[in-house]
Amino acid sequence: MSRDSLAAAALVAALLAAAAAPTLYTAAANGLFKKPPRPELVLPKGGDGKCVEPTDYMRANHMKLLVNARDRIVRGGEKLDKYHIEGCKNCHARRAEFCDRCHAYAGVKPECFGCHYLP
Repeated sequence: MSRDSLAAAALVAALLAAAAAPTLYTAAANGLFKKPPRPELVLPKGGDGKCVEPTDYMRANHMKLLVNARDRIVRGGEKLDKYHIEGCKNCHARRAEFCDRCHAYAGVKPECFGCHYLP
């Protein structure tokens, strides 16, 4: 490489670094490069402390379970208690302290609460 092309490459690199610096600084200062802390949940009181499925499974799949239960109950006419949203209320009695905190953390807005009232 010639001396002029090295100087041009160095200049371009310096300009890119200068242009990116404010964005990188803001991202680092606001914690955009790390996960936010998990929400503090008010866990269910009473009962045996067990959900219908293990905790990790429910975190990842509760919506699939509820949608499947809805289809089977509403559209199929089955009597299905295990995954019915009304059963969730037995343990997770305060929606704002459990459901809403997780959904806000995950950035999702479930459709359940348009029809189902959970206090």
